[in-house]
Amino acid sequence: MSEPTGPHRVLLTETTSASAREVLTVLGRLGYRVGVLDSGGLSFTVGSRWVARRHRVPRFADGPLRWLDALAGVLAGGGYDVLLPTHEQLVALSAHRDRFAALVPGLAVPDFAAVRRVQDKAESVRLLDELGLPQPETAVVATPGRLRSRDDLLPGYIKLPVATASRGVWRVRDAAALRRVAALPQVSAGGGPVLLQRALTGPLAMISAVFDHGRLIGAHAALRRRDGVQGGAAAKESVRLPGAERDLALLGRRLNWHGPLSVDAILVGEAREPHYIDLNPRLVEPVNAQLAGAGLVERWLSVSTARDPGPPAYGTAGTHTHALLLALMGAAADGRGRRAVLGELVAATTRRGWYTASVEELTPAADPLSRLPLLLTAGLLLARPAAWSALAGTGTPPHALTDVGWRELVGSVDSAG
Repeated sequence: MSEPTGPHRVLLTETTSASAREVLTVLGRLGYRVGVLDSGGLSFTVGSRWVARRHRVPRFADGPLRWLDALAGVLAGGGYDVLLPTHEQLVALSAHRDRFAALVPGLAVPDFAAVRRVQDKAESVRLLDELGLPQPETAVVATPGRLRSRDDLLPGYIKLPVATASRGVWRVRDAAALRRVAALPQVSAGGGPVLLQRALTGPLAMISAVFDHGRLIGAHAALRRRDGVQGGAAAKESVRLPGAERDLALLGRRLNWHGPLSVDAILVGEAREPHYIDLNPRLVEPVNAQLAGAGLVERWLSVSTARDPGPPAYGTAGTHTHALLLALMGAAADGRGRRAVLGELVAATTRRGWYTASVEELTPAADPLSRLPLLLTAGLLLARPAAWSALAGTGTPPHALTDVGWRELVGSVDSAG
């Protein structure tokens, strides 16, 4: 294969998340051809003309320390000067920041003490309370019995302390559902506290930012206009949320955050006051931000290479984007059958309805072979709509940080300290 090209030789840490695909898309449109760490599985980067090299590594989900050793081997061979962790690999790199800062000059990750306060959902609830930032009423409970007694917070969401891609999160509408989820092994025998958070009514905003040693240098917010599957967004619309921008600036200063950070919020009432429901130590799906002018990936590169990114940039309102693959799977998951799947395809092809002024995020036409997963998914769903569940999968994605992996990382830091 050819060598990575562009102003910097960039390596991405995985290939199976939507965020990795979208970071690749932004870099590709900026003139980069990059390297990727590939753990197998359904890859959104398959066939991409913007991938110069693939490095086979173990699944991050099967053990972050083993994955880190494989990454160290790749970096020791040279060829890269910037490393961009596109998912929760940022957590592992933060835990061993000194080791990897010596292997690649371009690495922007925060201190692990800050990551701990974001990655652990119970800690993030306490952090938001300390800062006086709004969030839904939340109970952090230590036992299944205590969880079952909190039906005063229903309808709500039960959340494990470490969860990703909506796995480890359950919506509970009534006391019967609360008891049923409380009895699940991963909840009742998890060995740590779980959260029960009251459900709020309002649109979901996905907000991403980049920081330079605690200073906010770019932020962008998008509303999830249409649901996909497993918590994904099939369509987004960019918005300006000055209140959320101020809150993020406060959060970044408190943590001295360095690199990307994302939050989810429910916008409550006519004033659309953000109530924060999730913090994520990574950059989430940046194509909408790029098209809206926030340029978060470029700012991430600037921070990674110790260049001055200039004044903060914010995305403008009104940019519409979509992920047709997620829309097709969402139509099938809703039980509306092949007619609904076909309707999505026709609307997207003829640019009607939501697709009239919207840009594809996940499978861009500028990267033609990357559309293969979309074409295969469309064919399978038209033949058998129920196949959506097999395509979505129920297991842990290769790029995800599991509870076991989190404990492994925390143990490695604590033992070294």
